[in-house]
Amino acid sequence: MENDVMEQVIVAYRIKPVENSYEVPSLDLFRFAEILGDEGLSLVRRQARTNESLLERWTPSRCELADEYKDGLPVPDVSLWGKYLILSEEAFNVFESMLSKDGEFLPLQVGFMQMYIFVPLQFAEEDKSKTLKRYEDGFECGVETLVFEQASIDSKAVFKSKMYGPHGLFATSTFKALFDKHGFFGIEFDRDLPGIF
Repeated sequence: MENDVMEQVIVAYRIKPVENSYEVPSLDLFRFAEILGDEGLSLVRRQARTNESLLERWTPSRCELADEYKDGLPVPDVSLWGKYLILSEEAFNVFESMLSKDGEFLPLQVGFMQMYIFVPLQFAEEDKSKTLKRYEDGFECGVETLVFEQASIDSKAVFKSKMYGPHGLFATSTFKALFDKHGFFGIEFDRDLPGIF
């Protein structure tokens, strides 16, 4: 009985890039903004905070693979690209239904491969009684501890934290289990939620 209860608890992880990894697409912020028709880069700079949809403005586009992958480095199934995830076509097919409630997918041809930028549009609620802000020289700079409300993450797969900052991405054990089941690679799952590395 106790094991059944423990299995139902959803665990949160911070998504990290694999050590010494590279971003998969050769696509910079300026080209990304250009595709979105965002000349002043105001939308792409604020989007992670405001959760504005990018899908309506997105035109399916193409870019090259980063040189490291052209030179033979295996292309990851799921990887970080700034504040977003990049999914291979196989990973997209696996995660589409799970992630569609948490964000949106922007199709991107990368070299000869169809890939998808996943734009997370959900913040989870932090347990404010257990989450402590970090201060240096009297200024707030991140969080010392980070705990999410269980009810807030139970139905999510990938999400963000307002207290941590929208530059960080988090995943639940539901997402991790499916990632592991398919033998995917390209990201790591860290239980040290407030960590900066």
